[in-house]
Amino acid sequence: MPSTADTPRARQLGAELRAARKAAGLSTSELGTRLGRSHTHVSRWENGKLTPREADVGAVLGILGVTGDERERLLQLARDAGDPNWVAPGVGKQLTVLTEYERTAQRITDVEPLLIPGLLQTGNYARSIMLGAGATRGEADKRVTYRLGRRDVLSRRTPVTLNAIIGEHALRYPPCEPAVMVEQLRHLAEWAQRDNVEVQVLPLGGGYSPALEGPFVLIEFNRDKPVVHLEHYRSSTTITDAKDVQDYRNAAERLRGMAMSREASAALVAEITDQMEKEK
Repeated sequence: MPSTADTPRARQLGAELRAARKAAGLSTSELGTRLGRSHTHVSRWENGKLTPREADVGAVLGILGVTGDERERLLQLARDAGDPNWVAPGVGKQLTVLTEYERTAQRITDVEPLLIPGLLQTGNYARSIMLGAGATRGEADKRVTYRLGRRDVLSRRTPVTLNAIIGEHALRYPPCEPAVMVEQLRHLAEWAQRDNVEVQVLPLGGGYSPALEGPFVLIEFNRDKPVVHLEHYRSSTTITDAKDVQDYRNAAERLRGMAMSREASAALVAEITDQMEKEK
């Protein structure tokens, strides 16, 4: 039987159990004592390294007071934990596991042919996209706050390395008001000056590239297997199957070679910013 450890659903389940435990005010040791397990065992459940059985999840939820639909949803995650890939309607359903992957990553390669990568977006740019996609103002504000909070992985004491490969189209054809885009481009330029953030622009008219097939995020870790996250209009996918992930790693490497250098990309961003500033 294939292992269910460290799959997308196992990570999601662990992260949600951890959040529920903290909301209940219990430590891993306290929860472990009530379950007759060690705190290490509980920690391994929470970081996705060990997937609890459905009965174990039921016991945890009983102690934490999780009932009703939320209890059934988490039990279903436990039942489905063995699938190495996860396709789910609604991008928000995988947001917890994406945040967990980002938090524990060593390197993130974000390929975005048409938009600025999420971790480098300003609040106004992100809000404009969300409102355009049909979110209410309240929903957009909530999601923007969460997105900006995720950016901490780039500025903490031991930051994640981000390689952002951005299509030139995303810089020249903004999905927002010109003033918002100018702010976004300046923000992008500031982040690109950090040692752990490399911005490369994929030029227009360069012929075929894997980016034409759509955006993707390759997330690599010190010790764990890499994963790929995809976001579509109304669904998201997390891929951990080794062969599939390797295809994306190859695509990322090819795109790094096709994209402009860090210095040339910075110069192009500055040039486009000046043009938009004059046209506002």
